[in-house]
Amino acid sequence: MQLVPTMDSVYLWGEGGNSPCHVIALQLFRPPEGSGPELVDELYERMTDPVHVKRSFRRRPVRSWASGGQFAWEIDDDLDMRLHVRRVGLPRPSRIRELLEFLGDWHAVPLARDRPLWEARLVEGLEDGRFALATKMHHASLDGVNMGRHLLGGFSTDPEHRGGTAPWMVPTDERARPRRRRPIPSWSDSARTVAGATGAFVRSLPRLAGAGVAAVREDSVALPYEAPATRFNAPVSSGRRFAGDRWPLERLRAVARRAGTSSNDVAIAMCGGALRGYLDERGELPEDPLVTMVPVSLAGTDPSSAATDGNSWAAVLATLATDTDDPVERLGRVHAAMDRSKHLMGSLDAVSATAISAVNLAGSVPISIPGVPSLPRPPFNVICSTIPATREPLYLDGCELEEIYPISMVLDGQALNITMVSYVDHLAFGITGCRRSVPRLQRLLVHLENALVDLEKATAR
Repeated sequence: MQLVPTMDSVYLWGEGGNSPCHVIALQLFRPPEGSGPELVDELYERMTDPVHVKRSFRRRPVRSWASGGQFAWEIDDDLDMRLHVRRVGLPRPSRIRELLEFLGDWHAVPLARDRPLWEARLVEGLEDGRFALATKMHHASLDGVNMGRHLLGGFSTDPEHRGGTAPWMVPTDERARPRRRRPIPSWSDSARTVAGATGAFVRSLPRLAGAGVAAVREDSVALPYEAPATRFNAPVSSGRRFAGDRWPLERLRAVARRAGTSSNDVAIAMCGGALRGYLDERGELPEDPLVTMVPVSLAGTDPSSAATDGNSWAAVLATLATDTDDPVERLGRVHAAMDRSKHLMGSLDAVSATAISAVNLAGSVPISIPGVPSLPRPPFNVICSTIPATREPLYLDGCELEEIYPISMVLDGQALNITMVSYVDHLAFGITGCRRSVPRLQRLLVHLENALVDLEKATAR
């Protein structure tokens, strides 16, 4: 057994009945011309082969006296693949709306802890002839960047290539290579790691304090507990809703070029404009600006890099500038906040960056503990994250991967999550929300388009 690292174990300890800590990746495929139903039959047979399942997808969490009561990973060599991967037939012909309703219901079901923490659904019956692969993965196992690497690692840029693999399977061209058995850290190794990390943190305190003082002085980085209370920051119910749509990246890049920002800044400014519009039409727009938490990878974001286990990211806060109706001003303030956060994180080592994350995230904990009153202000209002995929179209045995949508976590105090994935020439927005706290969630898609149009018009002038 291997102890679950502290950052990963937070997702296991903090998981509740209404707050499962998993995400779902939705991939939509277009079968090649002339293919019949046997294509999906063959794909499913290969997807349920237990022999070639990756080690990352064989780990299950256990607790015992041997682990000192802490969570540890145990390798499961007796997988029942029919429990993990199932075929689902929607009533034909089903629209995307029915698919999203199914996924919203499935998202509300926690993963069973007596087996490895992942499941998948191969979904048929869509009216446009496509099929979907939805993969549910626990955040204790992987962060968003590494999930993306697993999701795309078995696909090909060649539409004629055959032998593609699902995210949990070892790619065909790697099966002939001898497996490297990674050494399991001993208790003394773990103790030395903790001691080393503690020492690195203590040595970084002066630099950490200096960076914090500079950020406060410049007033460009949002601080925890400056966020106003909103409907997004209440305890959540067990029900989920999901909405998704995508926008051409060139539209965002054109705005970024004219405004002197990045396309990622434009995407976050779109989120700010959409949340302003959503709350304003409900008569709930606060005077103070909403604050977003943006995860920043500490291990690089290259989607072609080898996937690793666990989580390696830091949390930075940025204003969404929802207190202004000027889209250019909003974009400028988002850009300034994100630029300062990037410089701050770039000046710190991983331990110090994690320490800042702990401060930014600490206020999210009390609301999840029964009987503990919530704070007057939340540490932040919503999570907005971006995951890069690839600029080249990918294929699974000739089936073109046309769209990717992320369905992320919803937790007590964080009833809304917006995650974006860039793939080929589009940026897909996946919006996940609590059914009770975020009514008419699909309206956010309309407000996202309105926010981008406002930016296009304003920067064109």
